[in-house]
Amino acid sequence: MLSKNTLKLVALIAIVVSFSSVMIIALSDRPGVELTQERTFTVPEFNAISLLSAEQVTEALFKGEGYKLLNVWASWCGICQREHNVLLSVAQQGVPIVGLNYRDQTQAARDYLSLKRNPYQEVISDPNGKLAIELGVIGTPETYLIDQNGQVLIKYRGEITVDKWNELFSEYLDVSI
Repeated sequence: MLSKNTLKLVALIAIVVSFSSVMIIALSDRPGVELTQERTFTVPEFNAISLLSAEQVTEALFKGEGYKLLNVWASWCGICQREHNVLLSVAQQGVPIVGLNYRDQTQAARDYLSLKRNPYQEVISDPNGKLAIELGVIGTPETYLIDQNGQVLIKYRGEITVDKWNELFSEYLDVSI
């Protein structure tokens, strides 16, 4: 026969395992793609520093001709490193990509882009994550398809792979990989 303390411990372990299982299932059920057709979502007003030129950049960067991608990344992000070659490939085909360097050290980010090559036309420095919070970023990487009016059409959470690129973004930007 088990003691009362042993029974309490077994019950506690069962509760923790049950709770953990429910949380894992609930969090893994989150959609990675958010199409913003049901609601209007535009790039918020911001004033930040360019990682590339140290000059000011604003939301005007997203207004003008054609579609642009906004890719939220960091040099410390392993998934960002895996998707880097896909971004290089689409950038080489003329796709305009703006990077949002999220909660990273400036020199580490510059070193990373120097070593791995830079797919971005511009890189917005967001060391405190303020702009990322305004965009609703959950984590890195995230990629946004933005139209010429600054409206977000697609918000994708996770790694951009060749399959994801061709499925979600290629029709807008007329680039398949």
